[in-house]
Amino acid sequence: MNKLNLRLMIANNTKKRQGVFLVRAVSALLFFSLFLLTEVCSAQTKVVALRDKEKIPEENRNFPRDYYFEDQHHDLDKFAGEWEGVGVGNYHWRVRIAVQKKLDCFGDYWSDALGLELSITKDRKPAITPTRRLIPGTSFIQGTDFRWDKEKKAVDPNIYKVLFSYGEADKPYKAAVDVLLYINADQDTIVLRRGFIIAIDEIPNIPDYIPPRGYLAEICTLRRVKK
Repeated sequence: MNKLNLRLMIANNTKKRQGVFLVRAVSALLFFSLFLLTEVCSAQTKVVALRDKEKIPEENRNFPRDYYFEDQHHDLDKFAGEWEGVGVGNYHWRVRIAVQKKLDCFGDYWSDALGLELSITKDRKPAITPTRRLIPGTSFIQGTDFRWDKEKKAVDPNIYKVLFSYGEADKPYKAAVDVLLYINADQDTIVLRRGFIIAIDEIPNIPDYIPPRGYLAEICTLRRVKK
């Protein structure tokens, strides 16, 4: 092998080594960049127990951006399952409740929540059910949160709130009803009670399986059918 060929071989090997080093350096840089980005994103998301949602700083309470309210105490699990009962107006209720993890709430924050799938019938004919505030891609109504106990200054993990919202597609039913789910200590009964009614029109028009008057009036008592 002459000197010229030897020099060319050495030069080619040097370029190859430099190329491999450059590829490894870029790969390492990308890895650490993604790692740091992930750490920054995780640091920006503030994880708070669902029970403590009302205890976050007042300036963040109405718009808790970048918070994740996690059901760390497993309070939602006790509501999950299939339930049925007969309520006001002799309507038969069958309700499937499922825990939903880390739902996107208005693009501002995340929260574990309950989803309710309703079947309400009378004389075997289906009654009108809420069609708004459904979890995207499902037939489950998205729950909101636990009820705040003013005296104890804490949430009551045995009372959960769900908004039944009847929209334009449900004419002439145009209103929203705050429904409270009271679960008993044995976790085999849920009493549905009427909360506040929000009228879209001046006079709220709601289905007759919801009591028209009486705050906390009983709507239906559900008994567990299946966990």
